[in-house]
Amino acid sequence: MIHHNHMLIYYHACKVSNLTILYRDDLLILAGLVSYLTYAAIPSVRLMPMWDTKGAIITVLLHIGPVEFVYYWFHRALHHHFLYSRYHSHHHTSIVTEPITSVIHPFAEILAYFLIFTIPTVIPILMGCGSILVSGLYFVYIDFMNNMGHCNFELLPKWIFKVFPPLKYLMYTPSYHSLHHTQFRTNYSLFMPFYDYIYNTMDNSTDELYERTVKGTEETPDVVHLTHMTTLQSTYHLRIGIASVASKPSDNPVWYMWMIWPIAWLSMVLAWVYGSSAFVIESLKLNKLKMQTWAIPRYNFQYGLISERESINRLIEKAILDADGRGIRVLSLGLLNQAEQLNGSGELFIQKYPKIGVRIVDGSGLATAVVLRSIPSDTKRVFFSVEAVLR
Repeated sequence: MIHHNHMLIYYHACKVSNLTILYRDDLLILAGLVSYLTYAAIPSVRLMPMWDTKGAIITVLLHIGPVEFVYYWFHRALHHHFLYSRYHSHHHTSIVTEPITSVIHPFAEILAYFLIFTIPTVIPILMGCGSILVSGLYFVYIDFMNNMGHCNFELLPKWIFKVFPPLKYLMYTPSYHSLHHTQFRTNYSLFMPFYDYIYNTMDNSTDELYERTVKGTEETPDVVHLTHMTTLQSTYHLRIGIASVASKPSDNPVWYMWMIWPIAWLSMVLAWVYGSSAFVIESLKLNKLKMQTWAIPRYNFQYGLISERESINRLIEKAILDADGRGIRVLSLGLLNQAEQLNGSGELFIQKYPKIGVRIVDGSGLATAVVLRSIPSDTKRVFFSVEAVLR
């Protein structure tokens, strides 16, 4: 887990393969089919009122009781080596979670979850107290809590648990569920941790991790790579979007991708207006070397606008000073952040801050370092070909 100021966007091992994409879209298709079959099989669904207070209370009680209880034991069963190796291990390949992890399951698991989650909606309907709004809100609750628990970003402030202490038994946190993905045999509950307390499966470090996460303790990376957003179409590749859309090349979009074109323009406007500093998009650790990727909130076409150069350089300068203040050793300028016409491959900042501690490098410097590292240490002479250098 990382602290609440930074979202860790790292798709650890749930690779965006065709299989994974099918799982994501199959979930949407299955939801539509289940809704249609319910509508067709139960005539009273067509006469449901917009709201029914009795049905709302029954839905809440059914979730707290049967749903949470059945899910807890079903989840524990999935961690038995027989079922885990055949099914649930697919979900746990994502040790560092993110929202899309919440729906990455084998199809057999998805069917089981649908059966469990239909309990609080179908039973009130059969009792004659179902309602449209309660059913809709319940599935919104399921989706929100599921995504929130996998977001690897602590959303719940400490004061909310101080105001209502029992909430810790009724609502899990991202840090709580992150321990399930790292420890595997603790914190089995769905959204309400009280069954972990009852059956003594609560991880002992749950409270400590939450406190540390909310406090905002974070390791300072050794190296930062400073990049930027690319094309407007890259918005389609965000993991909060539709997986099948994200799987297609952004330079050759299919016709229906134009339907979500306004989202791309909205993201650009938000980045332009509110993007006042670089943000963390990835954190990695290779042995003892800690690395992060930061992104400047600007698209590549903006780097070609002369009017934007000063603004972009200010953002890069701010990122460099932030890295220096945190004791980061190396900051590499990636993509157009190292453009000669923008800042002279970083020379602008080196001249402005000659005594700065962080080492600023660009792509040519990194390429040179790779070449030098490949030369045996006992080499006495090196011959450079002008033609090779130009290439």
